[in-house]
Amino acid sequence: MGPKTKGAVKCAGCNFKIDSKEPTVEALSKKWHKACFACVNCAKPIDGDFHPVDNKPWCNDCFMEKKAPRCADCGLPISGTSMKTEDGKTFHKSCFDKLSLGVCEACKTDIAYTDPVIEALGNKYHDRCFRCTHCGNAVPENFHAENGQPFCDDCHQKNRVKTSPVCDVCESAITKGTRIEAIGKSYHEACFADAAWGPCDNCHAKVLLTEPSVKVSALNRFWHLGCLNCADCNENIRIKPFYLQQDRPCCEACYVGHIAPKCAGCAKPIADDRLNAMKQSWHPECFVCSVCHNILASFGTEFFNVQGRPYCKRDIEAANITVLN
Repeated sequence: MGPKTKGAVKCAGCNFKIDSKEPTVEALSKKWHKACFACVNCAKPIDGDFHPVDNKPWCNDCFMEKKAPRCADCGLPISGTSMKTEDGKTFHKSCFDKLSLGVCEACKTDIAYTDPVIEALGNKYHDRCFRCTHCGNAVPENFHAENGQPFCDDCHQKNRVKTSPVCDVCESAITKGTRIEAIGKSYHEACFADAAWGPCDNCHAKVLLTEPSVKVSALNRFWHLGCLNCADCNENIRIKPFYLQQDRPCCEACYVGHIAPKCAGCAKPIADDRLNAMKQSWHPECFVCSVCHNILASFGTEFFNVQGRPYCKRDIEAANITVLN
């Protein structure tokens, strides 16, 4: 048996033999007749740059229209150099260079996406801008913060930084004498006598921390004991139960007497728990089935409105009443 001869090279496009004298194209680790090297999408011959997709050639026009990734910033197709972020978004390099991580708290300019950034004290900084507020040197990893500003260890240790708390009354630093802490604030001992919860909702004068007072937490409002009067009869109610009517205090007698809504079941005033159903107000224990008188106020209990009267589901079915949705 004689030696084996090397097989003829076939075109990757038409699968016919390529004559040694024919013009050819070598691409994608294959050999093609020049006329066969065409875009798989539009079938037009490719004479110049192309884009390999799944190891097949695409002309530039088809690639840009159908296969090229889109820039997450401008929305246009990307050909050539692209940049990709950690969250998987792709950008033109020119668009990527304009991306901002926010504004530097120190220099008030944009922090580029590729800039080293430091996040501290609830803000973002260029790495070059995060410096000791006093000496301007770079701040170490374990830095000190005072009043929202960073300080290096040397400046902090040498007491170059004023760290004294500020009095809530006179707004000056407390550096000498006794300091009083109350309701999360600091006071000079001499100023504490003027420390206040806030203005009285009646007379509008200060309600001092050192005097008896009443606070309605839901409204964050305060009264002097002598100023907490019923908005209806003006009687002082500082040691009596009271209700809020349109955000104003109201004594129990006035509220129950002529302000509280009347129960649709028993016609008596509703002073405490109230249930709204069928466009009326009810005591929870009064909202009952008109037939069996079982209470319908339990969570999830189904009831039906029949000519203005509540019915439970069992009695509706027993009476063969059809309820239209």
